[in-house]
Amino acid sequence: MSAEIVATSQNIENIASMLTKLENIKDDSSKLREISLDNTGWEGMDATSFNTALNNFTQKLDNTTNDIEEALKKYKSKQRGIKMIYLDNAASTKPSEEVIKVMTDAMRESYGNPDAIHDFSHEIFLKIKNARKIVGNFLGVNPARVYFTAGGSDGNNLVIQGIVEANSRTKKHLITTKIEHPSVYDTFKYYETKGFEVDFLDVDKDGFINTEQLKSLLRDDTSLVSIGAVNSEVGSIQNLKEIAKIIKGKSKEIYFHTDFVQGLGCTEIKFDKIPVDAITVSGHKICAPKGIGAVYVAENVKIANVIHGSNSENGIVKRTMPTELILGFAKAVEILDKNYKKDMEYLQNLKTEFAKKIEENIENVKINSTFDIEKSSPKVLNVSFKGTKGEVLTHFLGMNGIYVSTGSACSSKKGNSRILTVMGLKQDELDGAIRFSFYSGNTSEEIDKTVEVLKKSVEQIRKMR
Repeated sequence: MSAEIVATSQNIENIASMLTKLENIKDDSSKLREISLDNTGWEGMDATSFNTALNNFTQKLDNTTNDIEEALKKYKSKQRGIKMIYLDNAASTKPSEEVIKVMTDAMRESYGNPDAIHDFSHEIFLKIKNARKIVGNFLGVNPARVYFTAGGSDGNNLVIQGIVEANSRTKKHLITTKIEHPSVYDTFKYYETKGFEVDFLDVDKDGFINTEQLKSLLRDDTSLVSIGAVNSEVGSIQNLKEIAKIIKGKSKEIYFHTDFVQGLGCTEIKFDKIPVDAITVSGHKICAPKGIGAVYVAENVKIANVIHGSNSENGIVKRTMPTELILGFAKAVEILDKNYKKDMEYLQNLKTEFAKKIEENIENVKINSTFDIEKSSPKVLNVSFKGTKGEVLTHFLGMNGIYVSTGSACSSKKGNSRILTVMGLKQDELDGAIRFSFYSGNTSEEIDKTVEVLKKSVEQIRKMR
């Protein structure tokens, strides 16, 4: 755009309305792309010219949308007196003050390389060893088989690629689900292009796999089954105990991996009695910093190096260990261990209260999460506000200091949610889907304020359409 868009209190609703219209135009333009290349183009253009013109058009729309979004950001930065309500904790949490202190102390006092051979580094090595023990004990696994990673996506890739590559000569069959996090789903898609046969399990309307389908797909040449414990968008908790029993009942040589990133502090699951071969966790979902996580890899697992150049972490994780991040993560797990049962109960009540007030105050909504605490994370509530656009509703809430998301932070900008689509939601339900995710610091007062703003925002957006 040639002129700068300026957001003010007077024109903010007009700008939001413009954003809504642009999102609708983009949807329509996407449909235009479906015109067959065998036909004459728009207004007499040939197919090539038509597609070039259409791509230029949609690019301008994207640029305009970006300009509007930037104006809204600037507007928000100038606002005063609005207390932030953060309801996007499944994307990332605020590090606790205790965690921050542990990290800053480590940066001042434990700055040496833990892989060096002098006494100073050995002291740091022992601190990391203790951190490994804290994480392993919380998960219910052997601490010696816990390895620190750069986060959940890093851990998922290390484990999945390592197992697949190590067993690729004799085993070319893999199983996962259609609702996995992109770091799992896209990795399995990658192996499809490399000649592996991959089966993607279906899920029902609540996000649960069909265990009979899993049984039918297991084969002698299956090397790996990867099924996330807790879904990041709707909160469904898979029955890992039953899944592990099915897999190991077929063959103990089939490895079972679970992405447990959304499971820490949100379930009662412990792995001392569940035969899982590999687990992935992450720090920034539990009030620890970004850039740190861990994997558990059982001793029996045949796993290849997919990164080369270091002997750190017994060769599985190739990097210099970030002491401050590791100790911060361990501290967060330590705090979690003391409080998570009480926090789960609190969050479950908050989630239930929120859903009830939404249904009481706003018409034409669909709750996409379930409420059985053994089957759904108390941290996550997914709601479809029909007759709205999730992206636009997110902007409206943001203008009032309320922060939510339209889905997984790693895939929130890619159109319709893959997870919700697989669950069978209709297009108007997909369009208006919002994920609210909580932590123990959220309050009933924040819920009341959010419902109040939601009601006004939804009504405004519906009038614009």
